[in-house]
Amino acid sequence: MGRNEEMNESIRKKRMEEIEGGALYYFAKYGLAGARISDLAKYLGISQGLLYRYYPSKEALFKTCSQKWISTRDQIFKELVEVKMSAEDKILALTKHVETSMKKNKIFACYFTIFENDSLTSGTKEGTLFFKWSAQPIEMLSKIIEQGQREGTIHKGNSIQLSIGYWELVFAYSHNYIASDSLENFDFNLLNRILLINR
Repeated sequence: MGRNEEMNESIRKKRMEEIEGGALYYFAKYGLAGARISDLAKYLGISQGLLYRYYPSKEALFKTCSQKWISTRDQIFKELVEVKMSAEDKILALTKHVETSMKKNKIFACYFTIFENDSLTSGTKEGTLFFKWSAQPIEMLSKIIEQGQREGTIHKGNSIQLSIGYWELVFAYSHNYIASDSLENFDFNLLNRILLINR
């Protein structure tokens, strides 16, 4: 690859990152179904034709944004489930990760919001990006919950329902953060109290 081709590819990658970052905020506010490609292009400050040059549709852009997150998230969960430590410590580490990530970058909250918006505007959760998003973390967190129930540190009950309760609160925090642009009144330790007995 020649220098000009390398430079063009570098510019293309940078532009795509900028588009994807801005699109996340847009999808978080309006959802996939509520997004119009013309409004999205205007929001991003680019022409509709330029947007189509990089992505053939709003669905393709949405999928590109989400797949990067899903891949990163799944690796984090895999490591958390497999690491040799107590379930209580795993929950505390997960909550700290959620809190730190949300405070560091608002895009983290956008990921949760866009997936929930997708579920609300789709006829069924099966086959949607939301379903693919939610199945894995709910299942993996339920394994940690079951470990904690055996260790006596996590509340008794259906592990899937407890896991859903944890993630529903993360969704709620994400929605409020996108709407208010502030995390000032958020109590992230409430996430721990949903699951842990001694919190």
